[in-house]
Amino acid sequence: MVGLCVLATLALLTVLVVSSLRRPSGKTAPTATGDREPTATSLSPITRTVLLPRGSTVHVVGESHYQPALERLAGGRSDESVRVDVVATLKREPDNRYDTNAVVVLIEGRQVGYLSREDAPVFQPLLKEMEARGEVATCSAVIVGGWDRGARGKGSFGVRLRLARPGQAPAASPPPPSDAELVSSAVERMWMAKGPAGRRAALKAVLDKLTTEEARQELLAEASLIEVTAALEKAASLKTATAKRRRLEEALATLRADSVPDELQQQQVAWLEAALRELDAPHASENNNLDGSGGEQGTTGQTSAPPPGEESLK
Repeated sequence: MVGLCVLATLALLTVLVVSSLRRPSGKTAPTATGDREPTATSLSPITRTVLLPRGSTVHVVGESHYQPALERLAGGRSDESVRVDVVATLKREPDNRYDTNAVVVLIEGRQVGYLSREDAPVFQPLLKEMEARGEVATCSAVIVGGWDRGARGKGSFGVRLRLARPGQAPAASPPPPSDAELVSSAVERMWMAKGPAGRRAALKAVLDKLTTEEARQELLAEASLIEVTAALEKAASLKTATAKRRRLEEALATLRADSVPDELQQQQVAWLEAALRELDAPHASENNNLDGSGGEQGTTGQTSAPPPGEESLK
């Protein structure tokens, strides 16, 4: 009996010793899926974007292969070439089978082209250093082109990078635009705008930036001319005098109800009213000929300056 107890005790001790030898010391066993605890070497480095200094224009190549992406990024096509300021990302593509120095250009995550074979090797050392630090290179860029003139054809979109090449001094910040440049830019945008709302938006965006009253009055005068010319051109496209008169009267009613600067409104109203008088001139001439008064002057002997483009209404 004593012998059996001794044997059982020895067997129990043997099991405990074997179990302790098989247990791993301070390590986590692999999971059923084979995953292991992450280590410092397996974690991805923290990345941050770095905006490179502006410099001369660096052209992107291969945009013809990415026209749908560029069209979406530019917000579609228009009658005139677009010009959309964006931020581009530069990434090395060492596995490129055509060029191991290839540098891909992306905008909002969409590929839009590459650096040229001449420029890509120049940026390789800088991009490698940035990648090692966990940095992503970005730069100022602009999307251009993309006009659509129907039967007259379409223009392709292109990308220009504003980027200082390594070793090149960054571009100095441009001086603020002068009043003359602001007026010229606003006038161009107003001529290109579609509809009164677009023209008024272009006017108001610049009006408060002008530093002199002279420039402000010049811009208001140009805006008046553009607005009245648009109304007159629309009226001139109509066939009958009644339709022309109705169009001018509608433009006058809209103008009087609009919240535009008083001096601008008064000038526009005066020109449109002159255009209406010009439409009624043939009837007045007939009445004058009937009563024998004739002549081109009114009762006061004065004549008013014709509104812009009034000859198109005749």
